[in-house]
Amino acid sequence: MLIVDDERSALASYARWLGQAGFEVTEAAGGAEALRRMNRHQFDLVLSDISMPQVDGLALLKHVRARSSEVPVVLMLDALDNRTAIQAARSGAFQCLVKPIGAKELEETVANAVRLRRSGRRTVAAFHNRRGDPVEPTSFSASAAKSEFGRVLEMVIQGGVVVITKHDAPKAVLVSVDEFNALAGAKERKLDALSGEFDALLARMQTPKARAGMKAAFDASPKQLGRTAVETVRKRG
Repeated sequence: MLIVDDERSALASYARWLGQAGFEVTEAAGGAEALRRMNRHQFDLVLSDISMPQVDGLALLKHVRARSSEVPVVLMLDALDNRTAIQAARSGAFQCLVKPIGAKELEETVANAVRLRRSGRRTVAAFHNRRGDPVEPTSFSASAAKSEFGRVLEMVIQGGVVVITKHDAPKAVLVSVDEFNALAGAKERKLDALSGEFDALLARMQTPKARAGMKAAFDASPKQLGRTAVETVRKRG
């Protein structure tokens, strides 16, 4: 996880709290330093102050989203600001927190973001192409998918799988028509195989006399079936 804040005391406190909670933490004293660290390393989550010189939290958020739609970004605000919060949500922020932030609140927010990301990974990890090979889906937030629809469409046409997320939870899956038809056909093939196995099992359970009787019943005309039913009733009566 990357923590970004140009206020050194706050940065040290957040890093200490989350480190004690068991998270692996990297610190960056500002947006410019954060960009340098992100160019060298990949992070599972970014926690950033929004008011910083040179590169602020919103600019950092857009940079993260340009590289990945999966990494949760939590922004910290100095005061409650609905306009900024809405702008952050539209840009793909996972959540906004208003300072001062307590240790428990910070830990719960980060744990929830990590849990949802891992849940999303498990959900999208089970895709296979028509050859049966596992496919690693590409994930886009709903807002990113709208703004980059051309790129999303091209990925799908080329046979890729694209997962659309909202609040970092998978909400929709886009696949090509060929892949869709292959998946639909796979279900039919499975049903045919199960039907064949059932017929074979039934054949093993039936005696030759029973199979002959069933065949005669299926081949009989309605008149013959009616006559047989009447004779059966008379025998029982």
